[in-house]
Amino acid sequence: MTRDQAEQLAELMRQGRPTRPADVLTTALVVDDGTVQLLAFWPDRASFDRYMETAEVPRGTELMRKLGVEPEVRIVDVLELG
Repeated sequence: MTRDQAEQLAELMRQGRPTRPADVLTTALVVDDGTVQLLAFWPDRASFDRYMETAEVPRGTELMRKLGVEPEVRIVDVLELG
């Protein structure tokens, strides 16, 4: 993903914030030397799994595809520090 595409994605994310999945706590777009990662933080794995059971296409994937990018999806656990 190019820097221009990342900026377009950030704008799509801002515009789509009112309609993003209800359980998403926050999102971030990390841009580092040509690598872009869209991060979505969920309160727990169960809420994410429920969303994935009903979503035809995950929201982040949908937004990236609008820009002609096919993302590599990774799911990781995040430990809360307080």
